[in-house]
Amino acid sequence: MSDRLLLTLLAVLFVSAFAVVDVRTHYLLLFTHEQHLVVRHDALQVEWGRLLLEQGTLTEQQRVRRIARQRLDMTMPDPRGIVLLYTHAASVP
Repeated sequence: MSDRLLLTLLAVLFVSAFAVVDVRTHYLLLFTHEQHLVVRHDALQVEWGRLLLEQGTLTEQQRVRRIARQRLDMTMPDPRGIVLLYTHAASVP
């Protein structure tokens, strides 16, 4: 083999090796970013579930209050007029 061909092959080998290292580094950066996005996605899914549950709870309470007011003519009593009765001495706060 001529020296020129050997030097050319050696140069191609080094360029190829550096390209592999560069691609691998880029892959690892993208993989890390993807893992961060997966964790963020999971956290957002949990928060979304909590918000849906809260919305359902609030909507249900408002619905009950609205029906009580509109259909049954119920109103909230004056807090000063509420009397608490205890049946056991142990339940007294």
